[in-house]
Order: sequence, then C-alpha cells, then structure tokens
Amino acid sequence: MASEEKVESAAMQHSIINSTFPVHLPEDLALHLPETKFQEFVEMLLDDDDGFDFIEGDATATADGTVNSSNLKRRATSEAESTRAQKSTFMEGLRKHEAHSRTKEELAAENKTVTENADVTNISAKNPLVDLFYDLSANVAGDKLEGLLDNAWDEDALMALKIIFNARSIHLGKGDRMVAYQAFGWLAEKHPLTLLTNLKWLVRPVIQKKVLAPEGKANIKSEQDGDFDMVNAESKDTPTDETEKTHHVRFGVSHGYWKDILNLLVFAANDELKLRGDHKSLLNQHPDTTAEGMRKREWDPVKAKDLRKAKTAKQHERVLQKLKEPFYRRLHLTVARLFATQLKEDAALLKSGKKSDLNELSLAAKWAPTFAGMHDSHTFVLSSIAEFLFPTPEEVCPMEGNRELYLKSAREAYRRTIGSPLRKALSVVERDITAASPVPNRFARDINYERIPSLAMDRYTSLFIKKDFEKFAEYTKKVAEGSAKMSGATLLPSTLIQKALRVGSVSMDITQQKTFAAVKASAEAKVTRQVIDGQWNALVQRIRDSGTIESSISVCDVSGSMSSPQFADGTTPMDSAIGLSLLLAEVTAPPFGGSFITFSDMPTVISVGGEQDTRGLVEKAARIQQSPWGFNTDFVAVFEDLILPMAIKNNLKQEDMVKQIFVFSDMQFDAAGGTERWTSSFKRIKGKYAASGFEMPKLIFWNLAGGNTEKPTTMDDVNTALVSGYSQGMLKVFLDGGGFEDTEEEEVEVVENDDGVAELVVKKKMDPLTIVNKAVSHDAYGMLKIVD
Repeated sequence: MASEEKVESAAMQHSIINSTFPVHLPEDLALHLPETKFQEFVEMLLDDDDGFDFIEGDATATADGTVNSSNLKRRATSEAESTRAQKSTFMEGLRKHEAHSRTKEELAAENKTVTENADVTNISAKNPLVDLFYDLSANVAGDKLEGLLDNAWDEDALMALKIIFNARSIHLGKGDRMVAYQAFGWLAEKHPLTLLTNLKWLVRPVIQKKVLAPEGKANIKSEQDGDFDMVNAESKDTPTDETEKTHHVRFGVSHGYWKDILNLLVFAANDELKLRGDHKSLLNQHPDTTAEGMRKREWDPVKAKDLRKAKTAKQHERVLQKLKEPFYRRLHLTVARLFATQLKEDAALLKSGKKSDLNELSLAAKWAPTFAGMHDSHTFVLSSIAEFLFPTPEEVCPMEGNRELYLKSAREAYRRTIGSPLRKALSVVERDITAASPVPNRFARDINYERIPSLAMDRYTSLFIKKDFEKFAEYTKKVAEGSAKMSGATLLPSTLIQKALRVGSVSMDITQQKTFAAVKASAEAKVTRQVIDGQWNALVQRIRDSGTIESSISVCDVSGSMSSPQFADGTTPMDSAIGLSLLLAEVTAPPFGGSFITFSDMPTVISVGGEQDTRGLVEKAARIQQSPWGFNTDFVAVFEDLILPMAIKNNLKQEDMVKQIFVFSDMQFDAAGGTERWTSSFKRIKGKYAASGFEMPKLIFWNLAGGNTEKPTTMDDVNTALVSGYSQGMLKVFLDGGGFEDTEEEEVEVVENDDGVAELVVKKKMDPLTIVNKAVSHDAYGMLKIVD
C-alpha cells in the first residue's frame, strides 16, 4: 500500500510541476491581510468605481404578476371620480351573487385567480415576505422571482436575507441549491457587500445536529454525516475571530456545503452570478452525444488536446481580467481564504494525532478544488489557496523570483502535505473507488461503508454491488439487523420513495428465477432494498432527534396532476407527497401517528408508519401504492366526507380532534359547483367546520409544484401556514423543541367544561407570516446581517 501511494505521489508531483495547465495569478497583498483588516478591505467595495457597476433591476413589480399588498384595493374609475355613477341595488345584488360569471381580470382585482381545476384561490398572500417564502423555488421564472425578492427586501431586508439562506439550508430549510444560487445571484447584482459578508455562514457549523437532551446536555457524539461540515467550535486552533466563534456549534453542521462557494465563484468567473444566470449549464457540462454533437467533435487526440489547452488558456486570461474588477477580486479572495483557513486548522488537528481531533475535521479537504479539475479550470482559485497556506516562496520553490513555478510548487506542497492526508483521514470514498486496482472489477482498497455519506451511498450503491458484492451485502445485512449504521439523513424522502417503489417491483425470491440475469437482479435488489430501508431509518431518526410533534396528520394528494412535472432526479410531486406524508406518520406521537389520508376522487385512510410499524420502507411504499389513486383533486371531500362525518358519528369532543393537518399537494384543487362556485376550498372547509360546531384545525398548505404560486390562503386566514419545497428540513419548523422560537400569538378564551364550569384556556394563533418568522428564528440565522 505504501509503495502504491509513493508511485501515485510521484506521478502527481510530476504532472503538477511539469504541467502546462496555467496557474499564474497576480500577487495580491489582500490575500494575506489579518481577518479584521480583510473585512475592512471587503467593505471598501462600495467606494471603488473602477469597473464595478450596480445592476439596477426593473422597478415595477406588477408586470410579472407579483401582487403588492398595498395595491389590492379596487381603484375607482376616472368617471366615478368626476361624477356619481347611477347604482341599482338589484344589479349590484346580481353581480355579487355566486351565479355571476367572473373574468380573469375581475378576479385579479380582488387578488383572486383559479387553479387548473377551476377552484378559486389567491394570487398573493398579502405579504411580500410570505410570498417570497412560499414562491421561492427553482421553477419560478426570473422576472417573477426578481419582483418577489425586490418586494420582500423593501419590506424587511434582514428577513429576506434569512429566507434566501433558508432556501439553501439542507438541515433547516428547503435544501434547494439551484434556487438559492439564483437568489445569491440577485444579491451579487443588487447587494454585493451583503453577499460577501455573509458567504462564510454557508459553510460554518452553526446548526445543532441533535436537540439538547432533557437535562440540558447536548449529545456530542460525532457522527460524520456526508456532505456537511462538523467542527469543534472550542478548538484552540480556530483562526477565526471571537465574534465568529460564538456562533459555531460543537459538532454542528452547516446550511450548505463547501462546494457551494466554489460554484458561486465559477458563476462569477463566467459572468453568470446573477438572477438569470445560466447556472445549470456551467455545473452540468457533459459531452454532446447527439448526432450533431458527435459529428462536430474533434476525434484526433492531438487536436482535441490542443483545443482543450486553448480553451483553458482563454479562461485563464478571462480570470486575470476579472481579478481587476472590485467585486470579483473580493469574491475570489474570500473563497480562497475561507478554504485555506479551514484547511490549515484541519491540518493542525490531523497532525496532533489525537483520535478525538479526527472527529473534528471539516469536509473542506473533500470539496477543495482539485488540480485542473472543474472548479480550478474555471477559477484557478487553487493557486490562491496554496499561496495562503505557503506564503513564503523559498520554502517550497527551488527557483527564486519565478512566480509561476512558486505557485506550482505551492500547489504540489498543498496536495502532498495537506490535501491528500486530510482526504485519506476523512475516508473520502471517491479516493478509494478511483484507486488503480490490479484485479478487474474489484476495489483496490477496503471501504468502510459505515463512514460513507448519504449522498455518496445513494450515488455509488450500484457500483458497490458490482465491485464488492459480498462485503457490501454483509454490511447491509448488519444494517437490517441493527448492528451497523447507515447515513441517510440528508436524502430527500422523494428520492427514497421512488427507489422503494422501483425495487419493490423486483422479486426477492431467487429460487423462482429461471435465468442467471434474473437471479443476479434478484440478489442485487435484495441488497438495494436493505440500503433503502437503512437510509430511511436514518432519516426518520434524524427528525425524531430534532424535536417532537403531536396531534398532527397529513393529507396526501395522489391525484393525476401530481405525476408531473418530473424533476432532474427523476422524482415527481407524487413521490414528495408520499415521502413527506409517511415521514410525518413515522415521527408523530401516538395516537395520531402511524396513519395519513390520501385524496383524489375520494379520501382514503392508510395505516402505515410509526414506531409500531416494523416494516421496511419498500413494504410501506408498496402498501401505500395499493391505495385508490384517481384523477380528481377533491380536497374538500377530506373534511366533508371523512373527518367531520366521522367525528359526528362517534360523538367526538373538541379535545379529541386532530389539532394540525399538513396538506401535501400541488394545490390545484377542484372547483365547487352551484352557489359555492366562486368560493375557495379553504372558505368552504371553514364553513363546514363552523356548521358542525367544531373548531377548524391548523392547516399547513405545503406546495410541491413550485411553478404554481397561487396561494390557498392569505394573511387574513388565521391558523393557516404556507410552505413549499421537497426537503424534510422544513418539517423541523413544526417540531416542539427543535430550536425555533415560538412566534405564535396567544389569546385567552373562556370556555365551559363538561361540568358547566367556566375555565380560562390559552390558545395559540398563527397566520402565514407567523410560520415565516418561526422558520428563520433559529439561532443558525442569527449572525446574518445587512451591509448594503
């Protein structure tokens, strides 16, 4: 093994020092400034006028369909302003009657529109912050998103900034990096200093993985989870200032991951760090395999190599010019310093030789740019990182005064003494699976599967089955038995549901298979099934560790419209609805846990999930798939035909009723008929509860189709919430003890108990803004600040 690593090291050193890959960047004294001085340098950005211009957006907010709550009142006509119009009580009555046909324009004047199934709904929640929180998704058009961001920033800039970070937050928010990149692009255009100042909070460990134990002591067991950093904030070697350290959480995780800040730098290097930037094309650069692409491809290896060199040289020249721009220069230096300071700290922890210190390593080394890799080829930032770590040329470079050779030597010194050792200590799985093996279709090194992050496990499961079947199968068997652990807490429920439904269709009975291919598929499906079950259990446990939830049940939309659109990972809103509904059933305390309601043509109650349900995810998903699915979206029927009739039939008391209902849907509800034609689903449900004598539960409308931004309720509708996204992270907002402030208003009511005695009862009220405030009330957002 040692000789193998020596050969690998020698080969890499040769390639770095002798490579023609451009590494030169001009010397910048700001790279080595003390932290406080560097922040002063960053804040000088607004004083610079050498090529940095603020990009002013379109000032109008209504052209894109965004509704400003201050303009919701119907304006009188110019004729009405000059003369008193004749009125007829009879005609006014007809126009207000439900039988009166409404045009799109007439509805819009009242902040109304209709769903795809003709139900009446709302254009705006009547609050810019709620609109941004609900609508912020990757499917929202640029013009629409710009209006949302502008309006929210004008309403409350700090809240808007927190909502942007919430969109990226994997553990506390939507975990949607692409829409977050759009919003960060908007910040770069309009509030660049605020972006630069807060960039570090994407990667700092500011989120507690587990809530405090009842006795007030944190569970500080290190559990290296995948793509997110865990750092001991109390380490004496931490190079950050005292103010910053106060926000660090021991063994905490971050909102994003280290690659986020590299991606933002890639966008900026290509003039795409903006709201309407082409982010996907830059991140997903694959060879054109179409017939036209194959025809145009250069097949001569020498010419192809020359073309690649020319492309890299052109990008290098582009970056040299970009470094003359004040904003890009500061962004480049900020990213380089964030990586370098963390790598320096991690190297010190590794050098200590203490096992406890190894548990405190961050994942900066895993995501640091690789020599001539994607991020390095676009930004060449590895030169600045290496220069920061090895600031004295004579210590690493044999030739004085040769800056190009110095940067190459610094890069090699970083790789040899910091990067590779840290990646080895972190057991970065990519390092193991790419190592050259003398045996075909076998890994050269043993892989510790318990240390593999959830996203990597999801990505490489088929490879593990192919190249290490026996050992991997033994590991998954131990996971199923409970004697081994598997990471899965950061995977989306929709991803696991889709896989569970797919693998559930493959027979597990090898004895019934008649061909070798069928036997092989059956054996592989069994292992995959154990992987999925293990990942689901890890996800459920993470939510349980984050807090508790009671008296809640979900309503899962399984109508035909939920089968589209299909997202980049192959999942649909249906997968998200089932996954989140099942997750809620798993974590809700008895007696309300262990069930949820599906609706399409007619509502159906499914008993699945919860601590008493010992089935694996594949079996649970198969059970859900057996429920009736249709093409209608009759949401009101859940209450009209199921919940209220059941409560009346069984003589339930108010305290027996469920207190909170989550609605996982695309919100395209069916219209009513007759006299209720122009009423919304929410208004009809509210009326039915009032008629029955029961108090309506809190309704959390969770939108799973980001392109549809109509709102089922507004700020006027008490005890409702508007949420969107596909991540379980948002579910933590509704957990008790999850680290979020209780922002619900309290009111005292006098009620009569069973004995006829009057009692004072404290009840909590919420509206859509209440939940927005709560979602960003976590301490992990407390350090964000507005600078410009």
